[in-house]
Amino acid sequence: MGSNYIAAVAGSSILAPMPTIRFLPGEKLLEVPRGRLLIEAIRDAEFPIASSCGDDLACARCGVRILAGRVNREAPIERDAKQRNRVDPELRLACAVRVHHDLEITADYWGPL
Repeated sequence: MGSNYIAAVAGSSILAPMPTIRFLPGEKLLEVPRGRLLIEAIRDAEFPIASSCGDDLACARCGVRILAGRVNREAPIERDAKQRNRVDPELRLACAVRVHHDLEITADYWGPL
């Protein structure tokens, strides 16, 4: 929290806080520009994230668990990739999620909560 970016609204500028991601375990916090792909934010935070497809929604290895916060609705292409690769339906693919709100996330391979 603390950092801001300028957003244009009806010809005027207002300060709007950037969304914050809380990574568990570890309690690391990272502010990210609104609309940033979650997989990019995870890399910015220097957490490991698997992705053998170049972030093209093909391998479905970048599954993370959204513990708190709002994310966009899962698109059919994401659902299909998860089914094809036998990924837990509760996970979201980090290459398919854009950050617009504060989030709390984890991945099974980041350690126990």
